[in-house]
Amino acid sequence: MTRRALLGLKVASLILALPLVLAACGPKGSYKNVAPEELYRALGSGAVVVDVRTPEEFAQGHVPGAVNLPVEAIAQWADTLPKDRPVYLYCRSGNRSQKAAEYLKGKGYANLYNVEGGVLAIERAGYSLVR
Repeated sequence: MTRRALLGLKVASLILALPLVLAACGPKGSYKNVAPEELYRALGSGAVVVDVRTPEEFAQGHVPGAVNLPVEAIAQWADTLPKDRPVYLYCRSGNRSQKAAEYLKGKGYANLYNVEGGVLAIERAGYSLVR
């Protein structure tokens, strides 16, 4: 086989393998942004609700049944969440919970929901918080 033919085979092999390589490098999980209404509909259905704010913020008012897992410590608690149940994440405005969702997505979580607008949107929509 000539050098040119061998080079052509190598290039063809790389082109065929490229989709597999890109898939392996891409995001492992996924999340969906949702409104407060969807979060409150999910309460009581076995979903895990995570408040990623600080303990002080959590104490000022949180979603009924939520657990407080601050985003600052996500590396310590990320692997403790179930992957077989829906996990809803929220914070004050939706920014920290979106960062948490991105992190968990990278860890392979696919059943994730980020509450857009966070507690501010929850209160605007008229839903109650536990104080």
